[in-house]
Amino acid sequence: MFEQYKLGGLKLALAASALAALTACGTVSDVDSAGHTQEPVFPAMKDASMPEGSYVNLENLGKMRSGMTKHQVQDLLGHPQFSEGMFGVREWDYIFKFRQAEGQPDKVCQYKVLYDTDYMAQSFYFHPADCLQQAPAPVPAPTPQPRARTLNLAADASFAFGSAVLRPEGKAKLDELAEGLKGAELISLDIVGYTDRIGSVQSNIQLSQARANAVRSYLIQHGVSGALISAEGRGPAEPLVNCPGAATPEVIACLAPNRRTSVAVQAR
Repeated sequence: MFEQYKLGGLKLALAASALAALTACGTVSDVDSAGHTQEPVFPAMKDASMPEGSYVNLENLGKMRSGMTKHQVQDLLGHPQFSEGMFGVREWDYIFKFRQAEGQPDKVCQYKVLYDTDYMAQSFYFHPADCLQQAPAPVPAPTPQPRARTLNLAADASFAFGSAVLRPEGKAKLDELAEGLKGAELISLDIVGYTDRIGSVQSNIQLSQARANAVRSYLIQHGVSGALISAEGRGPAEPLVNCPGAATPEVIACLAPNRRTSVAVQAR
């Protein structure tokens, strides 16, 4: 009878010991109720399920924040790689490998996640402590460079003489431009109207402004955002050619390149 009692007591002691091992207080480090520790203790790497380490997704690692659930941490980093216990675990450990510059061996670091008593992740540690700074940052995708394009509409072909009403030829050019902008990320579209030097400066500025406004209105009607379009009339400023002399038919024909509407586009 005594032997049976002694055996039963031994079994209870072993069961209690096993349960303590499974529980392991949930931590290896001295973790407070808020999920922090003054001195994180990292387990021996040889005891990991993957002592060689795994290549962590750097974007996922960068998303780690306090307040995450265990499921969320696991989604980002995978299963913890050590056995701190089965019940009440508040400490997860990993071994991560990071690619180095060409010819350099991989950097191997330990990573620890500590949980509060509600099992929400609260603090994170690397060993060595400077590993995070040495780990290579994800290489961002190259930002598409803006494409610049300038369309020059000859005023003589786009507008009637002295008029700001678009001709079919001018509309066709703008239709082609509007179609080419579909699907592009428009950054800006700047319209500048010009005239030749014949006539008063003020009347030429007014005419060039009216023509620039006409081009702007047409593009808006065809789906281009007006918030990205500017329109300005500069009259006889910035001539492309210089043709001296009075306003003879020959001089007026020579000045044709100056009579234009410029459409400068920046888009991705």
